[in-house]
Amino acid sequence: MGIGRSWGWTPGLLLSLAATPIVGQAPGLSMGVGPATQGWPAVVETGPLLEDEGLRAALDSALPLRFFLRVELWRRGLVDRLAGADEVSVAIVQDPLTGGYSVESFGVQRRVPTIDAAHLVLKSQLSTNLRPNGSGRYYYLGVLEIETLSLSDLEELRRWLRGEVAPALGGQSPGTRAVERGLRRLMIRVIGLPNRRFEARSPGFETGE
Repeated sequence: MGIGRSWGWTPGLLLSLAATPIVGQAPGLSMGVGPATQGWPAVVETGPLLEDEGLRAALDSALPLRFFLRVELWRRGLVDRLAGADEVSVAIVQDPLTGGYSVESFGVQRRVPTIDAAHLVLKSQLSTNLRPNGSGRYYYLGVLEIETLSLSDLEELRRWLRGEVAPALGGQSPGTRAVERGLRRLMIRVIGLPNRRFEARSPGFETGE
């Protein structure tokens, strides 16, 4: 894949972008485009998420926070089409005995002593290797959902719904995961726990041969 060009930008500006990410800003979440020399990868930047008073109060109550990031690569055309997607899930919970925090993602659990350390691990995990694999005009869309839900609440919800939707919840398809996330969001609203949602879109970019 060769070095691409961004729409409507001058050659001098384009050369500078070979080493500088292009970033689209949104509160709590920014989607950018990495340099052409690296293949125009998606660049995810998050704000100080754990400084949110509602989320910190949930952590202080030993409730887990779940961060779900989905990044999509869209190809421009007469009708834009999805060219790729990646998902990341991270959970953080405070240990009420030690005051430290546990951060879990990709099946790996890390224990850190402070909220600042937990935030650094969180930011490092909310990332993706998504990038285009061919020439064309593209952009990235990102969605970050933050949920607060105790494990007992989730299990209670599953038991309540077991007779109607248990087969669906037992599957592993993207549609099934979307249904379960929707049910969790419903339960969160019912019991009044804090949740957040951020969306961001990167600037458009073009790759070439």
